[in-house]
Amino acid sequence: MEGSIHRGCDFVFDFSCVTCQENDRNTEADFYCEECSKFYCNKCVEHHNYLYKKHAILGKENISQWPETDVVELEQCQEHRKEKLTIFCEDHSQILCHVCHVHNHQKCSHVVLIADKVKVLHKKGDFKELLARFDAQHQQLIHKQRDLDENMKSLEKSHETILEEINALRKIINDSLDQLEKNTKKELDTFLVNSRTSVRNDIKNCTKSIKNIACFKDDWLRTKDKSEALSFIMYKKCRDHSLKVEAFLQEMRTQDERFLTFNPDTTIQQTLSALTGLGRIFSTVKQVKPAKGSTQSTVTRHNNSKASSHSDPDSDQTTPGFNINKSIKTSSLSRQYSPGNQTSDLTKSGQVSDPVSSSSRSSSPVNRTSDLTKSGQVSDPVSSSSRSYSPGNRTSDPTKSGQVSDPVSSSLHQLVQEYQPGAVNRSDQILRVKNGKNYSVEILNDFNKSIITGICCTATGELIIIDKNNSKVKLLDQTYKVVAHCDFASEPWSMCSIDSSLVAVTVDSNEVHFIRVSNGLLIKDTHRMLNLQHNCLGIAHQHGNLYITDGNTLYLYTVDGRLVREIALRAGSRLRATCCAVSPDGDRIYVINESNKLLVTLSRDGTVISTLTVPDLSPLIGVLPGLHVTDSGHVLVCGYSTNTVAQVDRDGRQILAEVVTKNNGVSGPVSVYYSKHTSSLIVGTYDDLKVYKVRNDG
Repeated sequence: MEGSIHRGCDFVFDFSCVTCQENDRNTEADFYCEECSKFYCNKCVEHHNYLYKKHAILGKENISQWPETDVVELEQCQEHRKEKLTIFCEDHSQILCHVCHVHNHQKCSHVVLIADKVKVLHKKGDFKELLARFDAQHQQLIHKQRDLDENMKSLEKSHETILEEINALRKIINDSLDQLEKNTKKELDTFLVNSRTSVRNDIKNCTKSIKNIACFKDDWLRTKDKSEALSFIMYKKCRDHSLKVEAFLQEMRTQDERFLTFNPDTTIQQTLSALTGLGRIFSTVKQVKPAKGSTQSTVTRHNNSKASSHSDPDSDQTTPGFNINKSIKTSSLSRQYSPGNQTSDLTKSGQVSDPVSSSSRSSSPVNRTSDLTKSGQVSDPVSSSSRSYSPGNRTSDPTKSGQVSDPVSSSLHQLVQEYQPGAVNRSDQILRVKNGKNYSVEILNDFNKSIITGICCTATGELIIIDKNNSKVKLLDQTYKVVAHCDFASEPWSMCSIDSSLVAVTVDSNEVHFIRVSNGLLIKDTHRMLNLQHNCLGIAHQHGNLYITDGNTLYLYTVDGRLVREIALRAGSRLRATCCAVSPDGDRIYVINESNKLLVTLSRDGTVISTLTVPDLSPLIGVLPGLHVTDSGHVLVCGYSTNTVAQVDRDGRQILAEVVTKNNGVSGPVSVYYSKHTSSLIVGTYDDLKVYKVRNDG
């Protein structure tokens, strides 16, 4: 940008820079020199000040002291100084003199005299309308500035309040630690007193026995020659005392030497290492409606456009094809865990958390109330068959035709709402890979071949994988070597990242476990395990919410296990949800219906946007298909029978490319993940890990 300099433009300023005018430039003045009686822009005033250091310069903050605008000067053409501005070119929206018209605008078809233009504007009332708009905008700016000032004060106040809360929490923690220290020291002192008393008693007995032995020995030696009877009596006494001393010595020999040792409670250290702070800070944005009379033409167009592609969360209409369960149920936790309120405060009954929204309809951080369904429209309860879900019991779909969505039945047509696809964006640019390398993830105590069903990455680039066949979660360093692992009693299904070092893992039946990576170790957070009321198969995380599938229904939970809503298809539909993923912005939810080899794409509120048939998506028995959305929004799917990793467009309407195929050496893929740290596509298979460098991430 050239700042306030506008080359070749017809802008008319109240005050123009004299130096710029002499160089055929039209620039607004920012300073006035009283001694030179000239105006200067920001750049030219630097040269003036260098030459005339003692001249008094007045900036725009002292514009009241500047000379009045020369009205005649405004009518002069800036390019042809001797000519007046009398013509207006509507084609270029420029004010001209007759010389400008002849030289530069002769071919323009809409050129009118300024006088005629003014008459038309007066007749249409445009002058009055513009003046009224200026007045309205002036008042709006004043009110907005006042609101922003108040907002700034509120921000500062909330900052101070939170600081006080943090300090108070730290004091509580410090007081608790001080009390623990006192209790431990008191216990230590009690042990010391008891041990000291015991040792002192032994010392006292030793001293007494030593004195008695010395006395008995002296008496015996003094009387042994006086008479045989007296000698025998002393012998008998000395012998009896010797037996007592021997018993005492034997007792002390059998006693262990006393030590005091300290065994720290590792729970405290593990808990602290699993935390990233004393709590979570949220920035709440409250949507403010524009004041009446404000100019909203562009905003209205934007809102109309948005409304065409997103359903209104405040409407009372139900989502086509879905029954939204509005009742909020609470899962049973093994132990309640809420350090520092780490999850956003959830909605009351019927209010759905929507953390990605740019506005917040309530004071609770990253919460938005969404009336998704009228009372009485409750989803079908999860059937008993869904609670005993067996991935092996699947009906094969003989159709393999097409890449574009092929409805399973005529009723499915009614499930897919007309949806306006977005423009091609970065997420739809094709990923391309170079030849890959194979890495074994087996360790000594593995009894079976590895099946890598889940892959995640930490902030420092280590990989966390699920080895389902060995019921383990394994940590790999940056050379893809296993450096730590966690064992599970049952087989884990899938995994998702919660933060830079925490992952959530679904385990057979109805459990979700949380594992933290700390100092090269995998630490289970046993206080945070979720016990839910349904099967837990696929899992995805997005802004404090967990999306979990049970083979039929998609559930939305908070990370502390509170149910927000269920997304279940209506009775008679053959669509099912076995694994899931969410786009980075939360606008797209992807689920795979492996029985029908379908990728189903949903909007944020659960509306079906599209269904896409992915040929040969059937997974390995007991293993879910692979589904992953990268940080850039690329959608990747794979299945054991496909021998390919396919990239799908953002709206799930077509397969864009087969990113990895059998020609790249992949066989039996069951999971896929893109690592932004190494720009690599990582594929988990029945046997090992395959890593492909990505040539172009779009």
